[in-house]
Amino acid sequence: MPNSYDTSDQAYAALISWIEANGYKIIGSKREVYIIGGNEQNNESYVTEIQFPVTRA
Repeated sequence: MPNSYDTSDQAYAALISWIEANGYKIIGSKREVYIIGGNEQNNESYVTEIQFPVTRA
């Protein structure tokens, strides 16, 4: 999902909601993979993958 760093909180909230709504639970620390990034704080072309290890609840 293309997203600036300023809106990453919204992406985290959406992912956590999906995890809980689909019968999973988080079992470890998050990880961010910067697919496209840079030094600007508000660049809509950046792409960050947010990952959580999960298991069925």
